[in-house]
Amino acid sequence: MTTTSTLKKTLKAAVTAALVLQGTSQAADSTPPKPNIVHILTDDLGWQDVAAYYRKVQGKEAIYETPALDRMAEKGRMFMQAYSPCATCAPSRAAYMAGQFTPHTGVLHVTGGLPPRPMRIDQNYFDGYYPARLQLGTPTIAQVLRGEGYLTGHIKKWHFGGRNDTWPGPLDYGFDFSWDASSKDYNDADVWDKDRENKMDYWNGIWKPLDPRHKGFATAEPNDPFRTNPDDDDRPLDGVSDLAVKWLAKAKDQGKPFFLNLCPSLVHGPISTRDRKRLEHYCKKMGVPFPTDPGKITEKKNGQVNPYYASMVDGLDWGVGKVLSYLENTDDPRNPGHKLIDNTYLIVSADNGGAEGNFGPQERVADNSPLRGGKSSIYEGGIRIPFLVMGPGVKPGSSTDTPINLIDLFPTFMEIAGAAPRGDLELDGCDILPVIKGDSDEAKFADGTVRDTLYFTLPTGKSSASTIRKGGWKLHLNHAPEDNGRPAMELFQLYHEDGSVADLGEKTNLIDTEPAKRDELLAELKAWFAKFDLQLPYKNPATAAPGKPLPGADQVPMVTKMSEEGDKVSVEFETGNGKTRIIEANLLYTTNGSDLLREKADCEEWGRVPVKVGDGIVSALVPPGTTHAIFYLRDENGFCISTKKMPNSHGKGGQSRWTVAKDADDTYAWRPGLISLISAGQSALGNAKKKNLDTARLVDALDSAKAVSSNPADEKSYAPAIRDLRHAICALDVPEAHLPVMNLYATSKWTGGGADKGSKPSKKKQI
Repeated sequence: MTTTSTLKKTLKAAVTAALVLQGTSQAADSTPPKPNIVHILTDDLGWQDVAAYYRKVQGKEAIYETPALDRMAEKGRMFMQAYSPCATCAPSRAAYMAGQFTPHTGVLHVTGGLPPRPMRIDQNYFDGYYPARLQLGTPTIAQVLRGEGYLTGHIKKWHFGGRNDTWPGPLDYGFDFSWDASSKDYNDADVWDKDRENKMDYWNGIWKPLDPRHKGFATAEPNDPFRTNPDDDDRPLDGVSDLAVKWLAKAKDQGKPFFLNLCPSLVHGPISTRDRKRLEHYCKKMGVPFPTDPGKITEKKNGQVNPYYASMVDGLDWGVGKVLSYLENTDDPRNPGHKLIDNTYLIVSADNGGAEGNFGPQERVADNSPLRGGKSSIYEGGIRIPFLVMGPGVKPGSSTDTPINLIDLFPTFMEIAGAAPRGDLELDGCDILPVIKGDSDEAKFADGTVRDTLYFTLPTGKSSASTIRKGGWKLHLNHAPEDNGRPAMELFQLYHEDGSVADLGEKTNLIDTEPAKRDELLAELKAWFAKFDLQLPYKNPATAAPGKPLPGADQVPMVTKMSEEGDKVSVEFETGNGKTRIIEANLLYTTNGSDLLREKADCEEWGRVPVKVGDGIVSALVPPGTTHAIFYLRDENGFCISTKKMPNSHGKGGQSRWTVAKDADDTYAWRPGLISLISAGQSALGNAKKKNLDTARLVDALDSAKAVSSNPADEKSYAPAIRDLRHAICALDVPEAHLPVMNLYATSKWTGGGADKGSKPSKKKQI
């Protein structure tokens, strides 16, 4: 018989043995757990807006004060040749999240998803088609890290989820925590109070611009959503950094590594500040009178001369400091005896170069000198960015001249997480963890090849251009020389062979004196275009620009016939008789070309289907549910031929810039898309029967759609038929419900399931 005393002795021995074994295990395995990752992706922060960078480049003290970022430089590593993927925000952010060059993602600028057309009648060139969103189904950093056991969080700016601006959002691309698509309320009540007053002020943080900008500064009043804190040098409340710290405080206790993608809107324009104390400080420091009106604050053109902008940089640095201080001062539950910063990679970067003067009054904003240009230009000032990193194994106070790109962060974060390389991800970047740690001064691809070339393109607008940097050389290809008056090609030597600076300001064009280097780089750049099917600008055959029209405008073939048969649409065009060849064709289509199929009037969004060119004819099958379609052809000289005459988007009396389908003339409207959707529905019906699913709703929708398709095409009957049939298909667990074209938009009217977005579902469901 076992006595109580014996049980106690046995239990004590077992506990002691367990503790001994636990201690032995911990002693044997001293490896820290998987590191955390915090990336603060700032908006428009210039290369030298960080004081540590300014000192290193200019050799003197900066006007801007950035103590937190300077502390990161002292405790971590500065990259002096870091690049954003593009010179504007949306393409850079999509490229970073996918680890791919911008033509690979397709997102080329900030207003995509619409049929191309000139902005003004005098334009010789206008933008080609590009999508407004990163295609759902593209693997993202968040999805891969979540698969490696990470908690993933995104805070604030997103800007590549399509024209709807609410869905798809971060939750649909792999983040556990972020704002909900329907309202921009964050999806965790522990850190976000959806019923708070002034929630959008909190959501925007101190970036929320003042209007007028010379009054309305934050106060200490209790009802002020930005009320100042006397214990923090009278700083206004910043909801963005406040939310970040709250999320980190919860995430650290979940027993998992975390990845926070923190994207404040600072220092993007409009250029203003809620911090009167900092504005007064920088006005005094710069010798500028405190503003008495919202107009231009300074006439100075060179240097750090704008007190509003200085205050914004200062406020951004303070927000970074809140996150940094939290990581430095908080115990790490997964790594006892250490602070969170000991096992966290903290990175601060920017989505493009500094904006030199694009917002509000035409005053100087950022100063990128000695670099040429700024935001919206792919000269160095538009794409070179600050990049600071702290973390395990990073040598304090170090710097490197190794060229890197934000697309490198995807494979680098995978290496940090211990994930095996995956070819299916189609990554274009390199794992730069060895460069971050100072173990290598070369960026290498997964196969060990050293990267010596980077590519950039912003093929939109008046400054439309692409560039290639190989070693110390850079070729700049101007896509719209007749519109911007700059050379068609420029060749610069940024660095000598030994790495010393040659022409960092891109002042000396060597295009005529270095023909071999010119031809080498041009061939590689054009091969890059072809690899990713880059949609370059169209030449405008109908330009009313003063002077001589573009050569070849009189040889452009005309459309002779448009036809449709079932779900097949065709266009015929002139051939021979001096007309140029058609070398490229695309069918652009929309599935929400009606207010009955979208949540707001300006969220109409178009997709692209590349089409083969025949002898005098181009044909295509329209995607299921298409409401309107347009053919876009390109001739051998680059001129555009479209089946729909598109008015200038900024012209008087023309269509709305955002709702092309409101004028259905010369579009393949309604019937082809409904017939295509009926075919998809019949296929779905067959698959549903094989799985013994309830098909009553689908049968009713199909019968109704077939009846409608026999009538003349009109929005009133066709739009509801498309909507109801699409809903019926997507409510079933059949392959047709997972087609990307079936899941492009959000609606609150459908409550079914069956569409797989590859991430946790939003409260808003998909059409």
